[in-house]
Amino acid sequence: MPRAAGFHLHLYQPPRENPWLGLVSNEWSAWPYHDWNERITTECYRALIAVTLPRSEDGGTELFEPLMSSSFDVGPTLHDWLERCSPDVDRALRHQVCHVASSPSSVAIAAPLVHAILPLANAVDRDRLVAWGVADYFRRFGEAPLGMWLPETGVDLATLESLVRHGIRYTVLMPGQAARVRERGGEWRDVDAASLDTSRPYTVRLSEGRSITVVFGQGGLSQAVAFGDVIDDGTKLADAMMEVLGDSPDGMALLVADGETYGHHHRFGDLGLAWALRHLQRHYGVVTTLGQWLMDRVPSAEVELVGASSWSCAHGVERWRADCGCTTGSQPGWHQGWRAPLRQALDWLRAALGDAADAELAKLVRSVGDTLTAYGEVIAGALAPAEFVAANTARPLDDDETSTVLELCEVHRNLAYSFTSCAWFFADPAAIETGIVLRYAAVAIELGQRSLGRDFGPEFLVRLATVQSNEPGVDGATIWRRATEQYRFDEPLVAAGFAAELLACGSGARRRRGQWTIEDVETESGETDAWRLTLTHAATLRRRTFVARADRTGALSLRVSVADGGSGATRHEFELAQLGTDVVARVAASWLVSEGSLDFESALDLLVSDVLIRRAGDDDAAVLVALAGSMRCVSPSGEASIRRALLAITGQSEQAVDLDLLSPLALAVGLAELVGRSRRVRPGK
Repeated sequence: MPRAAGFHLHLYQPPRENPWLGLVSNEWSAWPYHDWNERITTECYRALIAVTLPRSEDGGTELFEPLMSSSFDVGPTLHDWLERCSPDVDRALRHQVCHVASSPSSVAIAAPLVHAILPLANAVDRDRLVAWGVADYFRRFGEAPLGMWLPETGVDLATLESLVRHGIRYTVLMPGQAARVRERGGEWRDVDAASLDTSRPYTVRLSEGRSITVVFGQGGLSQAVAFGDVIDDGTKLADAMMEVLGDSPDGMALLVADGETYGHHHRFGDLGLAWALRHLQRHYGVVTTLGQWLMDRVPSAEVELVGASSWSCAHGVERWRADCGCTTGSQPGWHQGWRAPLRQALDWLRAALGDAADAELAKLVRSVGDTLTAYGEVIAGALAPAEFVAANTARPLDDDETSTVLELCEVHRNLAYSFTSCAWFFADPAAIETGIVLRYAAVAIELGQRSLGRDFGPEFLVRLATVQSNEPGVDGATIWRRATEQYRFDEPLVAAGFAAELLACGSGARRRRGQWTIEDVETESGETDAWRLTLTHAATLRRRTFVARADRTGALSLRVSVADGGSGATRHEFELAQLGTDVVARVAASWLVSEGSLDFESALDLLVSDVLIRRAGDDDAAVLVALAGSMRCVSPSGEASIRRALLAITGQSEQAVDLDLLSPLALAVGLAELVGRSRRVRPGK
């Protein structure tokens, strides 16, 4: 059997979508990109598809595909985003895996649907997350996975049992997670991170005669790649890998790091990776893919693990439930005592709301467990929601019952997303990562209230209130408000956004916005600016009809009135700035450039010319922020227009704009002093 030296790349981003809409909100900290997914894709993922390297023999260049010469996993939440928002990367990745590699399993392994710490999940959720990850892999690559990455390499025996139950044959860990080893039938001997032989695979014995193969990354070089500068010289790194491998005739030196290391954390790391892989293949003639090396290989040694452990916490898995001292981004005097109450609050919500959802679901489906496992195919996009419901119920359901089944399944999906590990990883709960999980918890609560008639929110917030940020005066209630208030969209507000686009964009108006679609659009009573429209939520198939009227009230202003189409109940009134930045940007581009235009950069230029010749207002500020935040990446020319617009709006003699609207944008472009010197106090505030 050949010896090998290569890399495993763990590619992952948390689910950044606004869960009410299904669209990713702008993240100013990722400037000049729209959000961190866009930024990291540009700096890293897109580069890893194909790297240009010089040819030494003739001075020309060639394309080298690093991923196809590596082992890697793509977290399902990231792969879903790539498919929708960076289809070039998704298409090239899937083509390479399915048509260039000898088989998908030779290069790609699966990952649980959600980046949760599996040893901290209950048995049902742990098994379900693995099953959902398998379903996602199968839909993308057309075959069942042989390997699975464990988030943060979080592992215990129960987690490995879950992997094996779903057909997984191997996983990747780090050497500090091994306690002792033995040759088959031999005596056990203790090992640690320094003494474990990482060049060979090991068997972990499980219950009922089952087992799983574990491959350990090489610790020292993996750390040097992630946190040092060895990736800067690919040739030297390849030489170091072979030196570590030594005289082993059929062993492997596997370097394990986050995929974001190669280009995002280390600029031009993609070049170093490609150079190292090419040198390993052409100079040393070794195999570089883990899946190919493991093919038909039976481990001759066994390993026992230390217990619940991970690669990023020296205390096992305490980083995700306790103030253990492991943190990233901490400041002097800070603590992470907030971790325990955050997990306890979410654990309570999972138990209380999840059990209630199960009890209601049992009234409608043949098997709650089987139904929720099968829901992974819906999440992966392999099965339509209506077909899924029909396949799992003993009798035909009406539309309302079908939506209830789907809502209860969505309760569980959103609860699962609320355990994304990033929420506990960093130094403070007031950061964006904790806000992400709380938004999913909020949607789960709202779905439960709708389908169960019970509101679990107040009791959850009592528990969450004990979370205390290191930011003075910021407790769990404040963190909750920050995470949810400006992101929450209800059905009338979504309907109003569609109506605004129908008014401004004409035939260019969207019929789908994230998770929502409109259909049966009819002009109401012969009026050109009023419509009867039916709103459908893609995940739950819940439908509701509204009557909406939109009126342009100024140069960049409008008002939308929305009422239930069936009862004519209370009307809801909205202004442009309330409808969401994606709607504001599309409306503004249509009015400033041309109907249906998505040329946001030209719209910025025209906005500047407008506010130079007339008094600016809050609508102008909202439009500026929306246009700046809607581009995938703001160009230098676009940033120049943003700076001119900020100067024009804030430089007017009588301050007419709420400067809080502009603060994040001004900070991003280095003009924070423009909005920091004064504030307009509105009446009633």
